[in-house]
Amino acid sequence: MNLKGLFIFVLPIIFAGSLYSQKDAVVINLNAFSISIAKVNDFSKGYHTILISDSLVARNIRSLTDILKFNSFIYFKENGLGMVSSPSFRGTSASHTAVIWNGININSQLNGQIDFNAISANSYDNISVRSGGGSVLFGSGAIGGTIHLDNLIQFSEQESHKIVANYGSFNTQHISYDYMKATDKSFINIGLGTNSSDNDFNYLDSNLTNGNGNYFNYNFDANYGYKFNKKHQFKFYSSTFFADRNLSRTLNAPSNDGYEDLNSKNLIEWNFFLSPKEHITSRVSYIFEKFKFFDNNQNKDIFSEGNTERKIAQIDYNNSVSRKLKINGILGFEAVSAYGSSFDSNTRNIFSGVFSLNHQLTKKLSYGIQFRKDFQNDFESPFLYSLGIEQKLNKNYTLSFNTSKNFRIPTFNDLYWQPGGNINLQPEDSYQFEIGNAISFKNISFQVNGFYIKSSELIQWIPNEYDVWSPTNTDETRNIGLEFSANYKTAFKNNILEINANYSYTDAKDLETDQQLISVPKNRFNALFNYQHKSWSAFYQILFNDDVRFLVDTISAFQVSNVGINYELSRLKNKPNIGFVIHNIYNKKYQNTLNRPMPGINFQITTTINF
Repeated sequence: MNLKGLFIFVLPIIFAGSLYSQKDAVVINLNAFSISIAKVNDFSKGYHTILISDSLVARNIRSLTDILKFNSFIYFKENGLGMVSSPSFRGTSASHTAVIWNGININSQLNGQIDFNAISANSYDNISVRSGGGSVLFGSGAIGGTIHLDNLIQFSEQESHKIVANYGSFNTQHISYDYMKATDKSFINIGLGTNSSDNDFNYLDSNLTNGNGNYFNYNFDANYGYKFNKKHQFKFYSSTFFADRNLSRTLNAPSNDGYEDLNSKNLIEWNFFLSPKEHITSRVSYIFEKFKFFDNNQNKDIFSEGNTERKIAQIDYNNSVSRKLKINGILGFEAVSAYGSSFDSNTRNIFSGVFSLNHQLTKKLSYGIQFRKDFQNDFESPFLYSLGIEQKLNKNYTLSFNTSKNFRIPTFNDLYWQPGGNINLQPEDSYQFEIGNAISFKNISFQVNGFYIKSSELIQWIPNEYDVWSPTNTDETRNIGLEFSANYKTAFKNNILEINANYSYTDAKDLETDQQLISVPKNRFNALFNYQHKSWSAFYQILFNDDVRFLVDTISAFQVSNVGINYELSRLKNKPNIGFVIHNIYNKKYQNTLNRPMPGINFQITTTINF
């Protein structure tokens, strides 16, 4: 489909929806409106989404990695505590999990990944995990699943100050301050935070210490909104994160490497409400990322570096045509430039068109469809589609199905790295099918999803005929798996008991070698038991990871548990909260990446003050 064909296909549908809008349309709540959250909710038919609560964030505030590995299906490969952390979702690689910040895909343009220890854990009002392919809505890399980080701007009278302070083992420290003030016309939110650690824990069953592992980082976040009238709203989001960390030694060798990275994300939105059911959002974003790598952190005059700049513009049209029908159309343009020590300055321009429809066909049957086509200056992008169906069989049981075609474009490192870059690479293709079963009763609910992913043209770095490592489109993979989640909650008198559990089975194979893919555990399980009595609460977390193949070796299966207690000083005016957590309470020896041990038993004290 060419550019002209895309306009012919998308625009008439958009404007037709506007012309034939019905009187029973859903009215949008203008005081608590988020385009990105609404998109996940409205156009995810047949997909499973997990919402991470504020209490879970508070318990694992030292990193986003900790939050997600104990409360989702995602396996994280960590090069030690606080070091580089990359995800494996449904057996896919780190570049196949897309991170969406307020509706914008923020995966690195250099390597296609996100380091989850380089994202502030307490900068967001809403963290959710969406399983399954999402390239139609969220762009390149959304093959295994997507992680959504959203800030909510609300126009209602409120004002708050929040201070969180943590201290833990290895001289690990965190302090953050969050201020929010809002009226029926304006909203402002400012957040500041810093983390640091000597990170010098002893390796279990060894006389070695985690040398060269110290780090510090800080974040600055600002969110602003202004409602001019019933039809016009202005919103601004900004998030900056800086980290300076040394890279820990392994069991085999010491290290004196260092790494600095700076990420800045900025987004302006203008919401124009044509009616209570129809609106257009204009969006402009500027994203900057930069890193420096030091072979010797004692001599920071010598380093390698890389940086990218992204300028994004979008027109996003939404129409709740009726209570049964919603449509969305997006036209976007993105200009990317990159520079690095290992490649010259390069640019990429992308024009994209997206169309989405969600239809409640009958009282019990609904479906959603999406289409996407990108046009780029350096190669051809595939035409993408997604179809999801939900059938409510009775009040307790819903059957769902989805299928989609997804993709990942080659990164700047893949194309231009010297020596070895390959400018002839093709985008990775992936097809996915999924069946879901949702069962819910008064106090308990279950979700069971079976999935199948077939991927081709995977980009793999291998030695070429000159013995230089170079990327090429070679591998075909097949991922089959099962995800099971259960949630139970009950309350009696002054007591609340809550249990959440997630289990996944993943059989991910390279079809050429018929071997399980590296860094993919077949079985993975986590659970949270939480009990609350008046001002007291206690929790117990457990995480199990199966054996993981890692190149020619194997990382042994492990089980690790955390336990914690919290007390709210309810008699004081602002009800401050004090918490104590013991991580790895059974002092288990374990690794997520070969020869890079994680710490044994360690503690964390948390204080939260609201005023």
